[in-house]
Amino acid sequence: MSSSSLTGADLLVRRLRQHGVEIVFGYPGGQLTPIYDALQRSPIRHILARDEQAAAFMADGYARASGKPGVCLAVCGPGVYNAATPLATAYTDSIPVLLISGQMATPGLGLRTGYYHENDQFHAVTGMTKVRTRIKQIGDIVPGVDTSLAATTSERPGPVLLEIPLDLQRQDVTAHDEPLPPLALPMAMPSADDIDKAAELINSWKKPLIVVGGGVGSAGVGDDVEGIALHLGAPVFHSFMGKGAVSAEHPLHMGLPWRRATSDLTDMDKHFSPLFAQADGALVLGCRLTQAFTGSWALKLPPSIVQIDIDAAELGRHYSVRMGLQCDLRNTLNVLQRCLHPKPRQPWASASIRTEPWRLPGWDLVGPLRRALPRDGILVADITRLSYILLAEFPAYAPRTFLHPAGFVPMGYGIPAALGAKAACPHKKVLTVEGDGCFLMCGMELASAVQERLPIVVVLINDGSLTLIKAIQDRRYQGRYLGVDLKNPDFGTFAQAFGVQHWRVRDDAAFEQALTQAMAVDEPALVEVML
Repeated sequence: MSSSSLTGADLLVRRLRQHGVEIVFGYPGGQLTPIYDALQRSPIRHILARDEQAAAFMADGYARASGKPGVCLAVCGPGVYNAATPLATAYTDSIPVLLISGQMATPGLGLRTGYYHENDQFHAVTGMTKVRTRIKQIGDIVPGVDTSLAATTSERPGPVLLEIPLDLQRQDVTAHDEPLPPLALPMAMPSADDIDKAAELINSWKKPLIVVGGGVGSAGVGDDVEGIALHLGAPVFHSFMGKGAVSAEHPLHMGLPWRRATSDLTDMDKHFSPLFAQADGALVLGCRLTQAFTGSWALKLPPSIVQIDIDAAELGRHYSVRMGLQCDLRNTLNVLQRCLHPKPRQPWASASIRTEPWRLPGWDLVGPLRRALPRDGILVADITRLSYILLAEFPAYAPRTFLHPAGFVPMGYGIPAALGAKAACPHKKVLTVEGDGCFLMCGMELASAVQERLPIVVVLINDGSLTLIKAIQDRRYQGRYLGVDLKNPDFGTFAQAFGVQHWRVRDDAAFEQALTQAMAVDEPALVEVML
């Protein structure tokens, strides 16, 4: 045991490092300055965003790409409220993010206290965080870090807020080295009887299919799913969050349940795979069966469903199930496979009937993107029409290589999340697809890309409109457009002002050439597609 004299902020930063934290994303503020001083003397790398929303999206992208908690810093009050959208995004998509906030000195906690940055952020973020912890005395710092980090990844992952008042950050303390707590115990396995019953039901199906969601990628059990699919001869469909969990090259990989989406996720029946109507059973793994996956729940699932999820609230939430198991997929799938009928089956279905590829009018950007990005490269899809096309059409070969804010759907996610992914995986190529509306929400993060030496490639679709909303106004409101046409700046001049290379293209061939050149430079790059 050794001891040394530290401040509370030193104690916080040291404990983060002991947990293996190597990078934090943030934007400084007065109630964070002791933590920044401690970070300056620490081996932890700090990556500067241009606002707290971007810092938290960076942490989200880091977590999705690495599987480790993303850690970010935001000053109390406006900083945390700026980070609220990323917190809600991480909560909806079950992404492990730890937001550390300085807080007013202990005597000033609460509203109408007259202290600078007075706030009630602790309660304001209740609906978008798993756990909220406020340090109340110096001895709470180490256990507060321990429990907060553990909460981000335990059971169903998600975001956590950790608050540390300014006076406790500054307080001197004689700190002793404390051992890290033991790893969290795995969730209890389903009973042997439940496993047997689930296997018996699955064995009774003649035409089974498998649905995988984000829980499969989070648990890292894609190989187990692929093995079960081959054993059952079952086609495999994925949700938005499940994309990449099973390789697109797997012979039974079928992709999304639909090949084309409408702007408001309605009237999609003609785009659904016919295999859902032909199957007699579905094994649903770590998937929420959301509005986007099911075309506003118009998709008819087979009559017999076995659903396995870490969150009991998801079992049977949208579709009645014959059997629901609450458990960690890591602890269950291998045992389940051993209980299935010993003789593997032949696949009962070939690939879904292929329709005309879904593309932007007059363009094929999917092929050039796949050819330019290495197999292990990471594509971050912001909220834009091309992203939905990529969700349906872009082949992903490995987990954590296709990142998309699937549930909360925040525009402006792409660039900061790509920067977080690049920080997590510096040796991988990282590319983000943006619409012009998205870009105008996060384009200032090109400054972070340049300053922090994070060479990402941005593909910007410039069509002068908020295309998805304009499509709804066209379909539902007889083309009465309002608030959807954009007068854009010169994006080339914008990029060059930050020192970012820029290409502007007007056809497929020029796009592929520009994208190849942009991927080859070891610095941030912007490829603008003029529609």
